[in-house]
Amino acid sequence: MDSEPMTPADLERELGVPAQQIRNVLRAEYGLLAERGEIRWELTPEQVAHVRRAFQRG
Repeated sequence: MDSEPMTPADLERELGVPAQQIRNVLRAEYGLLAERGEIRWELTPEQVAHVRRAFQRG
């Protein structure tokens, strides 16, 4: 059974970082949704890992 893809809102709850900041990180790396013909961030495992790395606390 496939699980639902993660969204910026899911990562917001997990990381305690505003979804807007998460979307900014995603746009900087992966471009705008409209440029890819998408309307909602449904994150791949690679994108989730990228966001987690971007907000790791050191």
